[in-house]
Amino acid sequence: MLAHDSDNAQDTSAPAFGVGGARARRASGWPDMRVACVWLPRLPLRVEVLRRPAWDGRPLVLGPGPGERRVVRLCSPEAEQAGIRPGLPLREVLPVCPEAIIVDPDPVRVAAVLDRVVAALERVSPAVEAAEDGERVFLDLRGLEALYRGDLGALARAIRAAIPPLLRPRIGVSGGKFSALVAARMAPRSEARVVPEGAAAEFLAPLPIGLLEMPFDSEVWHRLGLRTIGDLARLPFAAVQAEFGRAGARAWRLAHGRDDAPIVARGAIPTVRAMLRFDDPLGSVDAVVVALDRLLARAFEDPELAGRSARRARLRALLADGTSWERVWTFKEALAERAAARRALKAKLELPNGLPPAPIEELSLELLGLGGEVSRQDTLFAARPEQRGRLAEAARHLGARYGCVPLYHAVEVEPWSRIPERRWALATCDA
Repeated sequence: MLAHDSDNAQDTSAPAFGVGGARARRASGWPDMRVACVWLPRLPLRVEVLRRPAWDGRPLVLGPGPGERRVVRLCSPEAEQAGIRPGLPLREVLPVCPEAIIVDPDPVRVAAVLDRVVAALERVSPAVEAAEDGERVFLDLRGLEALYRGDLGALARAIRAAIPPLLRPRIGVSGGKFSALVAARMAPRSEARVVPEGAAAEFLAPLPIGLLEMPFDSEVWHRLGLRTIGDLARLPFAAVQAEFGRAGARAWRLAHGRDDAPIVARGAIPTVRAMLRFDDPLGSVDAVVVALDRLLARAFEDPELAGRSARRARLRALLADGTSWERVWTFKEALAERAAARRALKAKLELPNGLPPAPIEELSLELLGLGGEVSRQDTLFAARPEQRGRLAEAARHLGARYGCVPLYHAVEVEPWSRIPERRWALATCDA
């Protein structure tokens, strides 16, 4: 097992710098430290430990969600020591480890904990980015040297104070996001690992090449005889780029410690939220649709949505069995009408496994991707009268604004022709 995959292992392939004393300040130098990474390993399981501290140190196994294969999705280090691995059929967990605790996915509570962590870290640095997997949080350290008086130990203490200890955070500090992430994975629990920017290539060189997150399996590297990041760094840049394109070029730069990827802080993204709690849990499609109608009515009365449309919807539920459920759907087109949003969401709920696996005690709706698009995109070959009327109205508006009508539609000319270019022609829409 790789050292960075274990909560208890420490890496010995590169020098570790504690951040508490003068040695760290001399070895690293704050100007080189652009990024801090907080790694939250196995976050869904640690959130359950946060709710039930007595489970700390027990073999925990994350089971599948509704409609997913009945296999292990994630397991704690204690479960791994007992022989459990991700992908193991769920029916084999207890025979392998009778003390194992199987945990159902709880995405709503995981998201809530992560939101609280990010909000707390935003008091340490104004620019904080949480990765999509939720286990990696990056902090921009530029401009903070005076605030923490150039002491990385003070920074590390401030970061740890913002995170519940039961989440077992690991902290890495470096000049780029990738080297900071790897440093965090190699860090012991008690102190941060500092990798000066000038030492990033040396730090990464002996590590497995699989740490480079690529759009293809790391077995591709192995077939070429590349086992470590240093092996890739020794190859000519032009050859790597010619073989693997932009992804390969980026991997080569990361292997050389060159990482200028910015910290993308979460912005004030406009959203509309509505929530309902029920005395009697809901368990049928009809009951959920009635509740959804009430949520949509509240959402579309929100002034934030006035004159705007939504492209995505997030539905979250707290269930009667103590778990939670979450779905995020992207609409085929921007929806600005309550009835259209109801039809789209109702169709999703009626799909197999569309409903939560247990009755709903609390249901919340969030409309995302708000924009100014309030029109509908008609099909290219439409010929219905109501569509022609809308096209004519749009043509009049364009003609009044630009003096011409830069709008065309397809007209069937020779439907019997085998040449596509002869079957259809573009004609100007009349104003």
